[in-house]
Amino acid sequence: MKIRALITGLTLLFPLAAAAASGSWSGDSAGGKVSVGNQTLTSRPLNTTLPPAATLSRISWGISLLSAPPPGLQIKLCSQEKCIRLDSLSGQKSVGSSLTARGPFYFVYTVESQGQLLPPLNVVKNQLTINYY
Repeated sequence: MKIRALITGLTLLFPLAAAAASGSWSGDSAGGKVSVGNQTLTSRPLNTTLPPAATLSRISWGISLLSAPPPGLQIKLCSQEKCIRLDSLSGQKSVGSSLTARGPFYFVYTVESQGQLLPPLNVVKNQLTINYY
């Protein structure tokens, strides 16, 4: 009878162990400034503490600018191996295999225009939340 109770107890623990492998991570970094079009601004890296075997499922982001976004602003979120395009200054996105868990992560900004940007693109803060399993 004790063996049956032990086996039952162990089988109840396995789903908990699998669920413990999932989680989330959140971080933020300061931005930067771009005053001329067609220049690239790369944020400071966001160093994660994700498990090595983690698979990303969903990301959420928020970007704070000092002024309105200039026309032609393009934003990407990059890991060590891949980049994905972000459609807005804040949002959520399922990522699946389109972005790997290997950090650090960083935001890349470009403004498709010629000449000086008035006002300049001034990124105050980049925020990222990653859900993984």
